[in-house]
Amino acid sequence: MAKHFYTWLTVAVLLGCLMLTIPKIMAQSVVQSYGSSTNLEVGLIVELQPNSSSNVKVLTQANATRMFGVVVNPNNAAVSISSSNSAYPTYVATTGNYQVLVNNENGSIRVGDYITISSINGVGMKAEASDQIIIGKALSNFSGTSDSLGSTILKNSNGRTSTVQLGLVDVSIAIAHNPLQQSTRPDLPSFLLSAGKTVANKPVSEGRIYISLVILGISAIISGSMLYAGIRSSIIAIGRNPLSKRSIIRSLIQVTLTSLIVFILGLFAVYLLLRV
Repeated sequence: MAKHFYTWLTVAVLLGCLMLTIPKIMAQSVVQSYGSSTNLEVGLIVELQPNSSSNVKVLTQANATRMFGVVVNPNNAAVSISSSNSAYPTYVATTGNYQVLVNNENGSIRVGDYITISSINGVGMKAEASDQIIIGKALSNFSGTSDSLGSTILKNSNGRTSTVQLGLVDVSIAIAHNPLQQSTRPDLPSFLLSAGKTVANKPVSEGRIYISLVILGISAIISGSMLYAGIRSSIIAIGRNPLSKRSIIRSLIQVTLTSLIVFILGLFAVYLLLRV
C-alpha cells in the first residue's frame, strides 16, 4: 500500500513539474537561424532580405510591413534550429517572449503598449494609431531614464534634431496589424491623412482635418463668390458704359486680389490648425 502511495506521489510531482515547465516552453518558443551579411545585435527587429527565405537584415521604417521577427540569443529559447551556413548566423524569434531594443521616440513605454518599428533601423518604439504593423505587446516598462542603455540623435524632415534614449523591453512577440489603428481608423481618404501628416510633420487627428476642410471650404466659397461677382458686375458695367472700361478693370483687379488674399488667409489658418 505504501509502495503504491509513493509511486502516485512521484507521478504527481512529475506532472506538477511538467505543468510548470509547459508555459515557459510555450512562452520561449522555437527560434531558427538565418544568414546575415553582418553581425546583428540581440534585440534588433529584422525583415527577410528580398527574394530570400534564409537571410535577414535590419528592418527599416519604410519597410514596416515586411517585419519578420527579433534577433534573440538561442540560449534563451526552448528549442533552436541551426540551418544557416552564413558567417553570421542570426537566430530570429517570430513568437514568444523576448527582449526588443526600443527607444522613447514616441514617449515612455508601459506594460501593455504595442511596439512597432521606429525611425531608427531595427529599433522599436511605442506604437500609435497611425502605425500599421506591430511586433507585439510590451511586458515591461521603459522610461528612458535609469533604464537607458544609451542615447542617439534623430533629425526630422525639417532638419530639427532631438535626443532619444535606447533600452531593452520584454515583448510578447506576435506580429500583426496595429489594433489601435483598427479601433480609431478614420473614414477620411488616405491622401487626406497623408497630406495632414506632411503639413504637420506628425500624425493629425481626424477632427483637425475635418475642421481644416471646413475652413478651407469656407475661404474657397467666399473668395470664389467675390471673384464671380466682380467679374459678372464688370462685364455688365463695361457693356453699359464702354468708356469706363479702364476704371472697371482696375476695380476688377482689386476684387481679384482681395479674393486671393481671403483664400491665402484660409490656407494659413489651416496650416496653423494642423501644426499646433
